[in-house]
Amino acid sequence: MLRFLMLFILLASSAQAQHFPDRAMRMVVGFAPGGTTDIVARIVAESMSKHFNQQIVVENRGGAGGVPAALVVLQVPADGYTLMLQSGGLNQAEVLGTPLPFDAVDAWSPIGLVATSAISLVVTNSLPVTNLRELQAYAKSSDTALRFGSPGVSLVSFLYAQELGIEVEEVRYRGTGAVLNDLIAGRVQAYAIALPGILAQIRAGSLRAIAIASDRRSQVMPDLLTTKEQGFPNIISASWFGVVVKSGTPSDRRLVLAQALNRTLQDAEVRRRLIEAGLDVAEEANPDSFDAMIREDRGRWRRVVERGNLKQ
Repeated sequence: MLRFLMLFILLASSAQAQHFPDRAMRMVVGFAPGGTTDIVARIVAESMSKHFNQQIVVENRGGAGGVPAALVVLQVPADGYTLMLQSGGLNQAEVLGTPLPFDAVDAWSPIGLVATSAISLVVTNSLPVTNLRELQAYAKSSDTALRFGSPGVSLVSFLYAQELGIEVEEVRYRGTGAVLNDLIAGRVQAYAIALPGILAQIRAGSLRAIAIASDRRSQVMPDLLTTKEQGFPNIISASWFGVVVKSGTPSDRRLVLAQALNRTLQDAEVRRRLIEAGLDVAEEANPDSFDAMIREDRGRWRRVVERGNLKQ
């Protein structure tokens, strides 16, 4: 009787997976339309929709560092029909002490990484530096702190300050556009930003990129030296974008989603569009390695916060 029951459960689970998804789905994004996270979500949702022959509707719930979007996903059943295009904002919010009604990592079941974009360090053209050593020497010889622009709290600015052993002043703005205007005008001197948001200005010569915060060079700007190559291996920071679902989603449905995401990542047109957006595309959607990456990301920012006594 027990064997028959186990067989029935396995067969039922298999049948459930074979019929999933059998209706429209949605992918929630914690940012407004038009940004990099939204662009990634729409490319991925469009491709996965074709694989499933079911529409995946992108739903933007911007504001508060992605917390409202996360709550939308966490308040629905863990059935795999509501996905989230996750990025690192929740990790930084949690380690800074922002009250969250959920664990920024354990609330989710990772499906797979889609793409990353290492954080580039750009400086105003009036600053006489072309690499990190020159920036370090300039900052240490200056009577005033180096002014880093930031659209909000930027832990990356403090990571650079800690590893270079320099003093920085974080100048906060309401958005990236305002930072760029003042950076080009020389009112702030440096800005740590993912490549997709700054490529146009770098290519136009409006700003100078002096480093990429990674241990390997970017596919998008292969001539830009990494922080590791310049002697600062601990300055590692990247924007990352991946698909997650609510923790507790059945494993067979997570497998179906991961397989579809893998097929999406192998699609040449999808890869082309993501690379053109300034992103380094993941080779595969591996839930375990993605989970490890998310946890490592949170640990890195926790160390920065503790080292600088930045907790709010």
